Amino acid sequence: MKSTKIKIQTFSMEDFEQGLMLAGLVTPSTSMELHEREILEEFELSEAKKKPVNDNMFFRRVTLAAEIASQMHEEPTFGRIKFQKLVYLCEHAAEMELNYRYLKQAAGPFDNKFMHSVEAQFTKNKWFKVEKKRDGKFNRSVYVPLEKADDYKKFYNAYFKTHLEKIQYVLDLFKTLKTDTTEIAATIYACIIELGEQGEQINEDNLLTKFYAWSEAKGRFDKKDVVKTWSWMKENQVVPQVK
Repeated sequence: MKSTKIKIQTFSMEDFEQGLMLAGLVTPSTSMELHEREILEEFELSEAKKKPVNDNMFFRRVTLAAEIASQMHEEPTFGRIKFQKLVYLCEHAAEMELNYRYLKQAAGPFDNKFMHSVEAQFTKNKWFKVEKKRDGKFNRSVYVPLEKADDYKKFYNAYFKTHLEKIQYVLDLFKTLKTDTTEIAATIYACIIELGEQGEQINEDNLLTKFYAWSEAKGRFDKKDVVKTWSWMKENQVVPQVK
């Protein structure tokens, strides 16, 4: 006699999202947002129960950003643009392979969704609040530590234990540098990756062509400054390794 026992099949969040995409109800972009929302809910639940949150990429990036803000918030050169570029460079130092998340923006490689959400998470987790400070003719974003500003550290140290020295090396190098220099360096870094992916030689001419083709806004930088920054990056071994 055949068994009539019904086998119950379990479905993951990924299965659910793929089903929604196949039905045309969500796009891959909104699917990623669903996953990130689930991660945040998991973190909030873990805080309430005092249990460690499961490993996930979004929360890793938030804790890395928190470490950058923690070390840099008192520096007069640290604002939103420099913050964005340091997140990009430190993610590469940590070998996070997230270049696909970054778009070509005037100020260099920029993950718009993440940078908008990270500041909200800072406030929500009571790590930092973002204030606008008048700096000459411009407003600058200032990151002010809140009462739980050190709570991220246990997660950061666990996530990045094998890359702590590399990340710290980048932060020490760029700590006092001007925003423009950091922007040039991050853009050069992204251009070198792109040249490598396209199988082109990484030399001064190709790099300058790629740099100024990035955005019309790059025209404000003098070629001497771009070449000087590239030389400084090579000297300090802060350039991507391309095949």
